[in-house]
This record gives sequence, structure tokens and C-alpha cells, in this order.
Amino acid sequence: MARSENALPRCVLLTILCISLLLSTVVAVNPSGLTMKIFHIDSKNSPLYPGDHLTQEERFQRLIKQSKARALYLGSKKLNRTNSINPDVARLPLAYEAGSSYVALVGIGTFDDLAQPFKNYYLMVDSGSDLIWTQCQGGVSYFHQDEPLYPAADSSSYQPLRCNDGHPFCDPEECDDEDICRYEEVYLTDSVTSGVLAKERFTVNSDNDGLESFEIIMGCGTKQENFDPFLGGGFRSQKPDIIAGILGMGSGARSFINQLGAGEGKFEYCLQPYTAGVALSTYLRFGSDVRIGGAQQVYSSTPLFFQPHDPGAYYLHLEGISIGPERLPFQRRDFEYKAYPLHRGGCIIDSGVSVTSMHGPLFDRVAESVDAYFRDLNILRVARPLRDFDLCFSPNPKEDKDYPSMTFHFQNAADFIMDKPDTVFFIAGNYFCLGIGRFDGVYDVMFGAMQQARKRILHDVMRGTLSFAAEECQLAS
Repeated sequence: MARSENALPRCVLLTILCISLLLSTVVAVNPSGLTMKIFHIDSKNSPLYPGDHLTQEERFQRLIKQSKARALYLGSKKLNRTNSINPDVARLPLAYEAGSSYVALVGIGTFDDLAQPFKNYYLMVDSGSDLIWTQCQGGVSYFHQDEPLYPAADSSSYQPLRCNDGHPFCDPEECDDEDICRYEEVYLTDSVTSGVLAKERFTVNSDNDGLESFEIIMGCGTKQENFDPFLGGGFRSQKPDIIAGILGMGSGARSFINQLGAGEGKFEYCLQPYTAGVALSTYLRFGSDVRIGGAQQVYSSTPLFFQPHDPGAYYLHLEGISIGPERLPFQRRDFEYKAYPLHRGGCIIDSGVSVTSMHGPLFDRVAESVDAYFRDLNILRVARPLRDFDLCFSPNPKEDKDYPSMTFHFQNAADFIMDKPDTVFFIAGNYFCLGIGRFDGVYDVMFGAMQQARKRILHDVMRGTLSFAAEECQLAS
């Protein structure tokens, strides 16, 4: 969610993982590495699990809708940014229904009178902002949450930042008459959080059945406005309102990663395909915990680059696309970022988009090739059995080898090969659909999570590279 031009500047770079995943537990933390266990929202281990009543088609259609909503939102964010909106951004989901973000279970504070000396809260993990904050008691307005507001005054480890201490997170212009450092975060959707910046103790689960605790500078939110329905609107449709605030995971100094000192500017993940069903889970690894290249694993690398008018996006140099052995007649310029005065186009990798989206003319060229491939097998295009799919066929091929692979050709001869049917197609009982959406947005290609499955993917921000390797992603990944 982009901040308004009146908001204080923030440095934001990261867009980390699939918006439809759920961060549940930090399982290792040390000065150089960090590992987090993550669950898909459809996993039974997720507090946002929608229940057993949804079919596979309904679950996948939810992801398609979420992807289109995400693409619309990122497009409007980018357009607003080029129209004199402050270029520093934070992101919030468009819809609670889509399960459109991570959540992290964290323990906050120190309470001597409790069986466990902290209170647990779910914070929404926002990879496009750096501020960490939760709703606190004693304020004037809030969005709805199921758990009681955080009682900061009762925590022995809660210490508001004093302006005269000169803490780098404290803006002198945000100090009140009592020398307390305050904050205000204003988002493009007109959502606003404000309150006190404070030092507080966070506690997370570790991988040895113990607990890891550390100090974090967080916002104690005492005034939240205009977050409904983005946050706090679930109760209207008998859904839980588990979110109590935001866990900023961006690249700014205040972010969770940088306050831990564990990021080293790189992170990796290994996503399972949608066919893994309700057991979906994996790990998000930072710094020295990354595993790519281990056990002599072969991987490829391609440059990452950033645009000053879109600092929250990871851009890649996409040079071509192949369907099966056929390289389509694209030119490199078809995928290039168009700079001033357009500030549009290009290929971004964003696992917050559940399925890859393509600009209309590019999608049509890919669809034409896929259509021709299946016509040769006497498999014909059909009316969309699910209206959110743009290209469907029937009947299903008899064998997996009859589905074509798809390859994205990135700079430095880095070929990202999607050679399993469930990374390219959604396959149902008697039909199947191309798992790529047609969308006329500001990007040429938004490389989404479905197509990234079965790969270990490393973002190295410091070196400006994206690396990937084929891997069957398991829970131990």
C-alpha cells in the first residue's frame, strides 16, 4: 500500500513471498541467519483455513481472483506514484477474503503474572514496509480484532523512545510535549496508524522447542483509521479477525529483518505446487540459512534491478518465452521497462501474485501457441468452466508428457523451465486451464507463485541477482 505524499519518507525494496501464504513460526534465529516456517492459507495448520467445504476448483479460483486484485492494486499504486505521490510505499491487501497476506504469530512484552511471560498476537507480514506496529490499549480508534488490545502499560519491557535520546528511528518533528517519539503512517488507501515508538521484547518459537527473545523498536498504535475492510472486517461474514497489526519485513532500517541483523540482504524460498493440497508448507530462509547450491545443486542466476519510480518491485530482464521446444517470436523490447515518461512495462517477480499475469497482447501470443499445440493433439479450446480463467481445454491429455513445458528466458542465458503440468496448468476432472492470466496493467509480466513452484529461489538484494534451481520442495526445505 503506497503512502501518501504527506507521509514521512521510508525506504522500501522488498516484495518477499506469495501473498497467499501464511507465516506461522520462526524456527531459528541467530546473528547471521533466520528461518521461518510458512503455511498456505488453505493448509489446515493455518488460522485462516477456509474449511473443508471448498473444492480444488474453488480454492484455485480464489487464487486467480486474488492475483487479479493484486495486479490491479500494484498498477494503481505505481500510477499514483508517478503522479507526484511519495515514491516510498507500504502494501496492504485488497481483500480479507483472498487471504492476501502472511501472518506471523509473535509474543510481545514481558508480563510477570502470566503463565508465559508474553502475549501472543498475529501480525500481518508486509514485505513492502518497514514499520512494526500493533494496536495498543488507551487509544481513541481501532479496527476490529478478536484478541484484546495490547496492554503496553502493563509490560515491564515496554520503553517509549525519548526524543532527547537521539534514536535514529525517532523523527524530531514527531515528538510530543512529553518528549515521547511518535509516528504516523499514512497509506494510499487512506488507512492511517499513529501512536508511540517504543522498545519492546519480542519472543518467537525456535527449532529446539525453546524460545528466542530479542528487543524490537515497534509502534504502539493508539489511533487506527480507515483499515476496514482491509483489516478488521472479517467478523461481518463470520470470519476471524486475527490481525492485530503489521510486521514490516521490507528493507528499511526499522524492519523486522534489519532489526534482527539476520538478513544479509538475501532470502530464499521453495514453494510447493497447488497439487500439494492442504498439507502445503515450506520454509523462508534468510542470510546464512540459505541452502541453494548445497549438495552440488546446479542453479542459474540472472540480474535483479530496481526502478526509482517503483522501488518496491523486483525487476528481471525477460528476453523470451518458449512453449515446449518452440521459442515464440518475441523481441527483447517486448518485455523491457519503458522509462520516462511512461514508467511502465517490464517483468517483475512477485509471489504475492498467485498466478502469473501478462499484458494482453503478450498473453494472446502465448495463448495462440498453447492453443495450436493442443489442436495438434485433437484437444480443443472450450468455454471457460471457471470464469476467472482465460484459456481452457477439454479433454485432459492422457499423460503428463503431453502437456507442454513453458520456459522464461532471462538475461545471462538463465532459462527458468516449468516442465511439470501443475506449474503451468490448472487440471480439473475433465478440463484444464492455462494458469496464466490476461491483464492489461502497467507491467508486461508479473511472474507469480504458481509458476515458481518446484524451484528453490534466492533473492540477493546486495548483489542484485536472482538465482533458482529445480527442486521438489518439501517441508524440510
